[in-house]
Parts: sequence; structure tokens; C-alpha cells
Amino acid sequence: MPHCRIDVRQALFTAGKENSMQAVKDITIGTEAAKADDLKVEKYLTFTIDGQLYCVPTSQVVEIIRMQPITFLPNVTDYVKGVINLRGKVVPVIDMRLRFKKEEAPYDVRTSIVIVEPDELMVGMIVDSVKDVCDVAENQINVSPRSKNSTENGKNFVSGIVTLDNASAMLLDTPKVLTHHSRSQKQKAKGQQNAENPKSQQ
Repeated sequence: MPHCRIDVRQALFTAGKENSMQAVKDITIGTEAAKADDLKVEKYLTFTIDGQLYCVPTSQVVEIIRMQPITFLPNVTDYVKGVINLRGKVVPVIDMRLRFKKEEAPYDVRTSIVIVEPDELMVGMIVDSVKDVCDVAENQINVSPRSKNSTENGKNFVSGIVTLDNASAMLLDTPKVLTHHSRSQKQKAKGQQNAENPKSQQ
């Protein structure tokens, strides 16, 4: 069975490491990997969106940060909230509730931005709360059937169901989530950065 090792928020927001996945890596290094039947085991980050538990491989996660001011971008789809400056990099940010056509909710102390980079496109996903990092064996992932009319509840972006210790999590197909957030959106973000920093173009 997979094991959820840590409380991610506690790991991330401790002194000196509040904005880094390194906090997660430091704690998870050395944990026992399930070796029954020589199954491949990977680590997954779990988080909630509108009361539902989701997960992504930690290999796709660059960083987890607290909610922060976002620079608005005009003429973008509603779920694109704008961009943030992450140590000099312009990162587009999308609200996952709106991406899944859910009702928008006010941000609070639990709201986090999960920075992912699945296909050389770094994007921040706003989620309701970040939960744990779990060890998951490959036989605990069940392929999810596709539905043509399931975008409204996010299932169209789910590639499988992961069985955890005391719950199940929907495995996000991160590249598909970001598909309609095209690279043209990133170009708009770069244009915004150039407008704010004209010297960078010289």
C-alpha cells in the first residue's frame, strides 16, 4: 500500500524553507520504498480542489508557494488569473476551480500555488490546499475511463485514480490541464514583463 509521509504545509512553511520543494525532498529522502513484487514506486503530491483530492507526480512539481499578489493580464480566458514573478521568471497562474468550471471561492491561508513544469512550460496552479507527499506503487493507479462531457467536474483532465492509505485521489493529466493554456498566453506574459522592464530588451 502507498504511504503518505508528511504534512507538506508544515514542511514548506518552516523557517528558512517556506517557498521550496527542497523541504519536501529533505524529509522524503531515506523513506522506505515499497519493494513488494519489485513494483515501481513514485512520489505524488496531493492537494484539494473544491473538496476533491487530486495528485500529481512530484517529478512535475517545481515549487509550492503561498498565495501572493498576481499581475493581471488582459484578453485571457477567465481561469488565467495573471502572472507572478518567480525569482525573475514570469510564471502564468491558473485557478484550478475555474479551470474545472467550478464556482470561484475566496482565497485564504490554505490556498497555495503549485508550480509545475510538465512539458517545459512552467505554470502555477492555484489549489484550495496542499496535503501530503505519498509513496505510490504502480499497481495502485487505475486508469480512468474518458468521458466526452466531463470537463465541468474536472474528470476530463484525470488520467487515473490513485488508491491511498485512507482515500483515493484523482491523478491529474497535467499536460492536458495546461493544453488550452497555450504558449501564446506565455508570450503575453513575456510581453507584460518587457513592458514593465524595457531595459531588459536592450
